[in-house]
Amino acid sequence: MKDIENYQSGTGKFRLFKQWSLFERIWFISFLVIIITTTVYFSFTGTDYSKIESILLNWVISPISAISGIICVILAAKGKISTWTYGIVNSILYGYLAYRTGYYGDAIINIVYFLPTQFIGLLFWKTRLKNKSKVDVKMRKLTVKQAVCIFILGLFISIGFGVWLHSVDNWFTEVMKRNVSIYSYFEQVFGSKAIFIGPILDSSTEVTQILAQLFMVLAYAEQWVFWIITNIITIIMWAVVIVADPSSISWALPTLFMWIAYLINSIYGWIIWKRGVGHDE
Repeated sequence: MKDIENYQSGTGKFRLFKQWSLFERIWFISFLVIIITTTVYFSFTGTDYSKIESILLNWVISPISAISGIICVILAAKGKISTWTYGIVNSILYGYLAYRTGYYGDAIINIVYFLPTQFIGLLFWKTRLKNKSKVDVKMRKLTVKQAVCIFILGLFISIGFGVWLHSVDNWFTEVMKRNVSIYSYFEQVFGSKAIFIGPILDSSTEVTQILAQLFMVLAYAEQWVFWIITNIITIIMWAVVIVADPSSISWALPTLFMWIAYLINSIYGWIIWKRGVGHDE
């Protein structure tokens, strides 16, 4: 109880971590070490020290983006309203990184969708806090009928969007394609029949992220199912990027680690939220 009071009043030392379990602390420290190590290793050789932007991108924006993202998802798994604060930082920085790297689809979804929903989520969660708490949201779940309808709808939208990405040639469909090497690799391995695999995988991650964020704003436990699906597909896609283009390992591998961290947290979040549904105190 003292820790909760300290957290709420702001007087506790390192109050952000006071209510973290041993698993959460070990999990966070492990990936923090990985992020710092990869940042130092790759930034020493990949930074143009004659340009301020290059220094900031490699040594400041990239690591802060990854660290804020990991803190954000851990707090989300715990149902803490402060997750939205770190989400604002991550959406801005990761959106900028995605834009500078050429992943315009990721940049669009982070700046246009994820950033505004951080503020919406913060406001909505304030109306759904647990009794006698200023930091913990009341968790809820979908009915079976709602869940089935949403999963079917999401599947059809993903397939339809994937076909559209493949068939229509304009600036929007091009920027939504995460990495062209994925498309050519699938066609190489599986033949011309696999031309739809890349676009459908791309579209499915966009759809599941949008649905996951929407359910997170509304405080539904099922958000974690969509985050798990998103993370699994994205991990596969980044692994394919490395296999298809081995020279990409310097920038693709740290990103792959980040998505693996997200997957672990999503599974953990699903367990915590399933247990927390219906507990208001």
